[in-house]
Amino acid sequence: MKQNHDACRSKKRVAGVVMLALMLMFFLGASAWAADWPKTVTVISPSPGASVHMVLIGVGKTVEQHTPIDSWIVQPLGGPKLWLPMMQQGKANFANHNAADLVNAFLGRGAYEKMGPQRVRTVGAGHEYMFSFWTIPGTGIRTVADLKGKVVAYKTKANPMFTELGINQLASAGLTPKDLKAGLSFPSIKEAIRDLIEGRIDAVLYPVVPNFVMQVNEAKGECVFVNLSKKQAAFVLDRMPGYYVQDVPAKDPRFRNTSAVPNAICYQNAMFTSVDTHPDVVYGVAKAIFENTDEFKDTHPAAKYWSLSHKPVQPAVPYHDGSIRFFKEKGLWTGEMQAYQEKLLAKQKALMK
Repeated sequence: MKQNHDACRSKKRVAGVVMLALMLMFFLGASAWAADWPKTVTVISPSPGASVHMVLIGVGKTVEQHTPIDSWIVQPLGGPKLWLPMMQQGKANFANHNAADLVNAFLGRGAYEKMGPQRVRTVGAGHEYMFSFWTIPGTGIRTVADLKGKVVAYKTKANPMFTELGINQLASAGLTPKDLKAGLSFPSIKEAIRDLIEGRIDAVLYPVVPNFVMQVNEAKGECVFVNLSKKQAAFVLDRMPGYYVQDVPAKDPRFRNTSAVPNAICYQNAMFTSVDTHPDVVYGVAKAIFENTDEFKDTHPAAKYWSLSHKPVQPAVPYHDGSIRFFKEKGLWTGEMQAYQEKLLAKQKALMK
């Protein structure tokens, strides 16, 4: 009888331990997703066919797999002048854009002055872009000065970074838009490349997208990128902080360029959200993306650069509290970044007063 009684007590203890473990798992799981997660999120990209659009589609499948989000819907609607108001109204959850350009929006300066300082935060940074004028061999354009008297597409919807960079690159060679035969707007890179190949325009300004570069290479023998001198590149950087210069070698897999491009103006793409997005949601999205790069790295040549090993934390727009929590866990949030963050937040606060 005593043996049976001891066995019974032992079974009860085991059952109690199992129940406790299950309860802990339940509460730990609940605390991991403590936020009221949206089932559907809207994510804005600049245009269909752009590298960032394809990356966001690949990223979305991973986010759906590793968070409570059911639908990650990527909308190619344009630039920050369109999606920043959407974020304020709760109509957009995330968006990707040029990290250097969005500092201007955060501070409400330059092309964003009328909008005022924007309540936006960085989720994380990813792949790089070379931001250049594209042309084809038959135009004879090789330098910025050669754009004089040409038909050039350098403006696009709700995205002032194109106009700003176009004007500054022209100015580096002593030109203004009035020196062009025509300075045009274009709806998407797809239409602009078709116009370039078919001779309706002589050059287009756009961040370099590999699949469209290959399209021009196949149609015209080479997609030519208009070179800047070191002095011209320095002129542009002096007027556009946050950008940087790289000497891009020939056949760089990121850009599929046939020839080397010296003194290329470059920037890093980043994901942004509203300051009001719940920290748990931002933490979960950042964690899903940067801990699972292998799941989407083959969706586009640029996708593999959305990783913990490729500068996900950069001094541009201040980071969201949810992202800071994640990058602290990974040992990537430094004292220098914290100091930069506090300085820029204080600057915005003063401007908003």
